[in-house]
Amino acid sequence: MALEHGARDETTSGIAAEPAGLPVGVPPGGSSAQGGGGSSPGGADPAGSGGGSTRLEAAGGWPLQRRSLVALLAGTALLRVAAAGVTVAVQLYLTDLSHGHPRGIVVGLVGAGQAITEMVLAPVMARFADRTGRKLFLVGGPLVGAIAVLLVAASLGPQQIFEARLLEGLAAAAFVPAALGTIAAATSGNIRLRARASGAFEAATLAGYAGGFALGPFAYDHLGRGGFTILAACYLVAGLVCLRFVPRFAPLPVTQLSKLIDWIAGPGPMRAFLPAWLGTFGLLGAYGANVVSLLSHRHAQVAGQELVGRLGPGFVSVVLVSGLGALVIGILLWTPLIPRLGPVTQMRRAVPGVWVFSAALLAANHLPLGALPFLLPVAGLGVLWLAGFGPAALAYLANSSESHVADRAALMSFYTAALAAGGAIGAFLGGVAITFASFDGLVVFGALLAVMTFFLLRPVARYQAASLPDAA
Repeated sequence: MALEHGARDETTSGIAAEPAGLPVGVPPGGSSAQGGGGSSPGGADPAGSGGGSTRLEAAGGWPLQRRSLVALLAGTALLRVAAAGVTVAVQLYLTDLSHGHPRGIVVGLVGAGQAITEMVLAPVMARFADRTGRKLFLVGGPLVGAIAVLLVAASLGPQQIFEARLLEGLAAAAFVPAALGTIAAATSGNIRLRARASGAFEAATLAGYAGGFALGPFAYDHLGRGGFTILAACYLVAGLVCLRFVPRFAPLPVTQLSKLIDWIAGPGPMRAFLPAWLGTFGLLGAYGANVVSLLSHRHAQVAGQELVGRLGPGFVSVVLVSGLGALVIGILLWTPLIPRLGPVTQMRRAVPGVWVFSAALLAANHLPLGALPFLLPVAGLGVLWLAGFGPAALAYLANSSESHVADRAALMSFYTAALAAGGAIGAFLGGVAITFASFDGLVVFGALLAVMTFFLLRPVARYQAASLPDAA
């Protein structure tokens, strides 16, 4: 395994420093096996910290790194299974508590609870992960999530559920930035490999959402509040996987916090991209936090809207899982195009898929249910089209993190914060839209978010063309 230039080999402890994200425990002398421990070509550290690129291709001679990355992807999937499953099961629980007439704002706000904490605490958790080592956060975050879900199961009202979900958000806030920082470091200097890793992470995330959308309603339908214990177990297993298979990472000499904040918040790639990504994750939050409760037969029917309150939660879950499966397939199709198109161009080309998806759902809501089998494939086509956005966005962020290799987790927490913030905003505003126009309101709200996102990507493209032509 080629060590990055400047890495320190401490033969007395078996611990190597990690200037750009290498796990500790590299076998002594590993650098000399590759000709003296120089950095890989094209992987120079832009920040000048002495770190070169860490290539996943080299993992063939060192199974530990490959196993660690697989463990991170598995942990990510399990974390999202738990979070998505709780989000869906809570909708059904709130519907039962309100005897079939839940308030859209209440459902949306409770659904946003987990995302609020994730949004606020992700940068803080990421900063500590860079400074103290990432493994504590990769293991401890999911354990806190498991405790929070057990508190959800013990809750007897919306306020208690909301408070427990606030605690649950700490799990993703601790885990996701640390995982993304590690992956970004491991793919430094290799555009194609970074595209594949970004696609794999996004696929693991979506696979987790799909599993949660299937497991959550199933567990709640069969076990009631006891079903939350199964979802808590998913969090627990995610932590145990990382405890067993992810090595310890050495702390890094991080950038002064005020300078890092200035770089993120000032004119540059991060600030230019934030509004567009919030809009995309807002779409995910709006549907994820509201659609199961709205379409389930537990919900009261609405005159003139054929889908509201007419579908079994199992059927809704199958549709959601199928949609997420289409996203995963789309990611596999779009990911090889990132190096050729560039992240921003690919994101803009993917956004119109939302309009196809929205048009199909709006038509299905006003036609007899017999038309649903014909319109769902059209909606699926829109999902395939949209799927190119996620991996391109991750590649864009990873490229932006190259100037601060010691702060990768903090910078990649931008992904978690944007996911959580967009999800919280989308969940709440989606609930408001439902209050005014039920499912029609939700669909129109999603389509408008896509329009906003499409135009908000224009300044990102202009900035990239002017300042980052090599990343385009």
